[in-house]
Amino acid sequence: MKRVVFGLLILSSFFGNAQEVVNDTIKKEVSIDSLKQSLDEHTMKFGDIDERLGVIESEIAKLTKIKISGYIQAQYDMYDFQDDKGPVAGSSAAAPVSNSFFLRRARIKFTYETLEGVKFVLQPDFAFDKVSVKDAYVVLNDRWTQTYSLTVGQFNRINYEVEFSSSVREFLERTRMINTLYPNERDLGAKVEANFDTKYQFPLKLQLAAFNGNFGEGATANQVRDIDSNKDVMARIVYSLKFPSKGLGIDVGGHGYFGSTKVLPQPVTNPVTPPAVFSDTNNNSFTPEVGATLKKDWLGVETQVYYDFFGGTSLKAEYIQGTISGSTNPMETYSNFAANKIRDFRGFYISFMKNIGKSNQAIVRFDQYDPNRRLSGSDVTRVDDIKYNTWNFGWQYFYDENVKIVLGYNMPVNEKSDKVGGDYATTKGDRKDNTFSIRLQAKF
Repeated sequence: MKRVVFGLLILSSFFGNAQEVVNDTIKKEVSIDSLKQSLDEHTMKFGDIDERLGVIESEIAKLTKIKISGYIQAQYDMYDFQDDKGPVAGSSAAAPVSNSFFLRRARIKFTYETLEGVKFVLQPDFAFDKVSVKDAYVVLNDRWTQTYSLTVGQFNRINYEVEFSSSVREFLERTRMINTLYPNERDLGAKVEANFDTKYQFPLKLQLAAFNGNFGEGATANQVRDIDSNKDVMARIVYSLKFPSKGLGIDVGGHGYFGSTKVLPQPVTNPVTPPAVFSDTNNNSFTPEVGATLKKDWLGVETQVYYDFFGGTSLKAEYIQGTISGSTNPMETYSNFAANKIRDFRGFYISFMKNIGKSNQAIVRFDQYDPNRRLSGSDVTRVDDIKYNTWNFGWQYFYDENVKIVLGYNMPVNEKSDKVGGDYATTKGDRKDNTFSIRLQAKF
């Protein structure tokens, strides 16, 4: 009997263990299938995440190619004005404006540069009453020789002082000569540039540009396209000399402007109406034919000297001479030259900058602009032919790499002529038109 009971117990244990093995096998099979399904689901999720990350990385890569910069120039001016007028619009003899706060510039610049050598630039300028476009152009760089580039759109004309940005320029304003020859600094056109220093270490730069030639002239609506189909051409060459052992660098160059002013009828709505009476380079009157082109070309030379002398010293100079023409026709009025005339002019400037320590810079500039070099003194008969010698004195304090404070004193000295009379008579002292300025500039 004992043997039977013992046998039953062994048999029962055997069947029990077999059942546990079967149950464990089923559980393991279920767990593996579940895990496999779970892994497949997570793989799909990770694939979706990778795809989204790929899109995000692509967008971030685009954003890293965008550079945003800008600056604000807030200014306070004090004017030494004439008794009969003030220098500010709205000023009168009864209430002349002797000082004023104003916003000189507020600009933001967007630059997008791709790896393929294409650059897009857009720079709006913000005023209290409007927003205008200063720069809007595309640059196509040469990917093969890394020497040439093509620029198309609205950009600076190719002159040293014009291309020297207002955010880093030492003086508060450009010279009278440059403001007259290159109103608003920009124009609409195309430019080809060759820089042989990038690839060949030969310090020569060539620039050639064609412009509409009427930007900054007349009504804004007339600046968006050419008004006479004639294009103005500019060319510039710059060669750099470097003497590292002596801490000396010298840039020498020259540029030429070759354009014209096309005589349009007065008014332009009536093509048979003859134009107004003009005066030639000798101040003699003449009436040009409708459609005639008046000369507008000049040549200039330039130099910039940089010397590592007690913290840094620089000397810059430029001389320009030629013929300029303009019209009072609203379609083609030349800024700062709003008269029906042709004039032979000349002008130059010499500027000196000296660093004082790491945070200060002393600056002085003398510039002369003679709008009619054929006449002088009391032979000058009209106020817009008066020659000016202008002194500029200034001091820059660099608070940090983004903020600076500039003090400037502008002192124009005008030519005397009894035929012009008034404030310009020989019996009068120098006309009161000096300005003292304090500017705070912040950039990013």
